[in-house]
Amino acid sequence: MTRDHKLFLNWLLTFSLIFFFFYILYDNNIIQHLLSADRSYITTIIFSAFFIISMHCGFYTFLVSCELNKAHIIKKNLLKDDVKLRLIDDHLILSSKGEMSDGIVSQYFKDLINLKKKGNTESAQILDIYIKKVNAYFEFGWFSADIMLKLGLIGTVIGFIIMLGSLSDITTFDVSLLQGVLTTMGSGMGVALYTTLSALVTGVLIALQYFNLENGCEELFSVLNQVSEVSLDNSL
Repeated sequence: MTRDHKLFLNWLLTFSLIFFFFYILYDNNIIQHLLSADRSYITTIIFSAFFIISMHCGFYTFLVSCELNKAHIIKKNLLKDDVKLRLIDDHLILSSKGEMSDGIVSQYFKDLINLKKKGNTESAQILDIYIKKVNAYFEFGWFSADIMLKLGLIGTVIGFIIMLGSLSDITTFDVSLLQGVLTTMGSGMGVALYTTLSALVTGVLIALQYFNLENGCEELFSVLNQVSEVSLDNSL
């Protein structure tokens, strides 16, 4: 079974299911109702931000997937006795495949080979630098999921303000006045509940996508660490 872009295909499958879920909601006029009932427009912001953040996740998932493919190619080929990984004129050359394209993996091995040529065999520090750099890809996702929950909380507060603010208009127990107050209270409660529901759902879906990306990043550096500790010394 090929590993080519397995990480990205996992994200694509997940996002396809999410898109289908939203299509069903749209086809049943649920999304239209959520947007029209929200006087604060926070639900619109939440849905718009969700799809932008999902595209961010898709882009970096594809990027990490490409690097993961490259890392597995290097790992697989270095297991062969006649295959070497060389640095020639700042170009990373795998003898069985030719020049490796630029990216995180290529830059990591360039730095590592230069380090080993200087007699320094400690690779953990340089690996930590790249780990911190790549961790920013999925840490943005956890930050975004938290922001979604905060937006939902803001919507809840605004909804209760609308709902309770209508009570200040009651000066008499006139029936027509009470009907208007109840209508406003219902609208405020709708804002509070709809924004909370939208924030919770999108926050979970964002976390699901970035969990896949985080697993890919962990696998990438697991492979890089294995190559640098086991296979690379034999190729130099």
